[in-house]
Amino acid sequence: MPDNDDSCLTEKTEKTPVDEFMLTEYETIASAHFDLHGGLRQNFRFYLGLIAIPFTVFAVFKDASIQFLKLPTVLLLLFLVVPILGFLMFLAMINMRFDIILYTRAVNAVRDYFNMRATELGVSNFRSYLKLPTDKNKPPYFEGISRSYTWIFALIALLNSAYLGIFFGNLTSSGFMPVCLPWLIGVVFFLLHVASYWWFSSSRTKKEIPGITNGT
Repeated sequence: MPDNDDSCLTEKTEKTPVDEFMLTEYETIASAHFDLHGGLRQNFRFYLGLIAIPFTVFAVFKDASIQFLKLPTVLLLLFLVVPILGFLMFLAMINMRFDIILYTRAVNAVRDYFNMRATELGVSNFRSYLKLPTDKNKPPYFEGISRSYTWIFALIALLNSAYLGIFFGNLTSSGFMPVCLPWLIGVVFFLLHVASYWWFSSSRTKKEIPGITNGT
């Protein structure tokens, strides 16, 4: 008769349907993770093209009579439309970044599952060979200033606010509003970006997948 310990070990070392599922899940999520990174970079390149439009038009149609704070109506409207579209792109990009973090957490969870399987098989030092984390609650959705994406989002917020400031600065030069108001509007618009980032990251932290609640 086979030894009970040997048969138990054989059962543990056999690949189970759950193992197969977790492996497939890992491959699918890892692929989607890299696709999202590519999509985020593409969106940022598109944003850079968007913010170049007003200055391109300004350079093409510029003559001696056009002043930067007394722009013609077409150019002035561009400096209004671009920050509005830029803000919408900002929202799309931060949520794409949060999807990347969600997938990273999912990959961490799969990695932790196989760490658990290694423990069952008696491989006690398996974790020492893992360079990547196994905590499904990391990385945080609200990232610190040490992350490169934080600086990219801050740059987008700053440029959007500057463009809106230029628009209202032109209205100031025409006598439609006080001189200090464009600066104030720019600061408020920048803070709107920061508040949006904080609100969406906080929402993702509380409920990782929007629209799905417990029991549904």
